[in-house]
Amino acid sequence: MKEWLLIVWIGTTTNLQVLDRFPTERACKERMESMRVEVDPKFTIECTRDLREGRSEFPSRAGSGGVANK
Repeated sequence: MKEWLLIVWIGTTTNLQVLDRFPTERACKERMESMRVEVDPKFTIECTRDLREGRSEFPSRAGSGGVANK
């Protein structure tokens, strides 16, 4: 994945919503800081290139080949 994703974690670590995409980490973090005032404090907002944190810790099925496996 070449782009940075601005995501908000909703409740558990398996519930997330992608808010926006950015070409650089700096652009993502600048937008993240401005969004903090708009996002409810009970949600976590962050920039990431890796969504594996939001996936199950159980091994994937053979041949599933989802985003987390790349």
